[in-house]
Amino acid sequence: VIADRIVAAVLTITKNPDTYDGVYVFVGMVFYAIQLYADFTGGIDITIGIAQMLGIEVAENFIRPFFSKSIAEYWRRWHITMGTWFRDYIFYPLSVCKPMLNLSKFSRKHLGENIGKRVPVYVSTLVVWFATGIWHGSSWNFIVWGLLNGVIILISQELEPLYSKFHEKVKIGDTFGFRLFQVVRTFLLMSSLRILDCYRDVGISFRMFFSMFTRPNFRVLFDGSLLKLGLNVHDYIVLALGVILMISFSLVQRRGSVREMLSHKPVVLRYSVYIALFFTVLVFGAYGIGFDSNQFIYNQF
Repeated sequence: VIADRIVAAVLTITKNPDTYDGVYVFVGMVFYAIQLYADFTGGIDITIGIAQMLGIEVAENFIRPFFSKSIAEYWRRWHITMGTWFRDYIFYPLSVCKPMLNLSKFSRKHLGENIGKRVPVYVSTLVVWFATGIWHGSSWNFIVWGLLNGVIILISQELEPLYSKFHEKVKIGDTFGFRLFQVVRTFLLMSSLRILDCYRDVGISFRMFFSMFTRPNFRVLFDGSLLKLGLNVHDYIVLALGVILMISFSLVQRRGSVREMLSHKPVVLRYSVYIALFFTVLVFGAYGIGFDSNQFIYNQF
């Protein structure tokens, strides 16, 4: 319903960088983020469901990552098993290995106690994110993407004391508005980094990123140009409703498992929801004659 429908616009934009720049890049990166999440979490949910039918419990891999308030939190919610593996088998062993301990002593001696003790963490973090980039693909765009994630996380950690002091000074509390700002900021930042995945070329990726600011051409949002990306008005309506439904389910999941909640409801209500969801996919799913099906992106990982 979502991933296989929105991919048409994503491919139109990213395969034609000389034609679609400026605000098109913004639209493409947001659409790609939605496509990726819908594809990944949809694929893993199907896998979990089939495994449970066979009596096998499969680990949850995505826990509402788009509600994250920082990149570090995002990666604790996105592809959880991958992050856990890198943490346990690369970050921890590397942090306490003899060469790293020697580096720590050297850094403390020459850079001071405060900075020196953090150098091993910096190095281990960057190595993990370099490996994360390679894991996604052995090309420069993924390596740069991985390292940028690591650098941003480290910078955020170092600036955390300044953030706290600033928030106290201007009296920014933990309000709904501020949390919403953090969520939107994190989503846009992660989507921006995904541009390196969209274009698969480091030079083109950076050129497209900066074109959003140098050649924004906002008029295309209102002159019907978005209807020339492979999607019609019906598709946009279905996508909007699908995304709203996906977000709504995510909000409900914050209180617990939706399936567990439904299991305590009357049988008629429970099966009405199941049937409604089944026919929603049946009626609005992207498939049929003339449709070029795409395998789950998650398959390659």
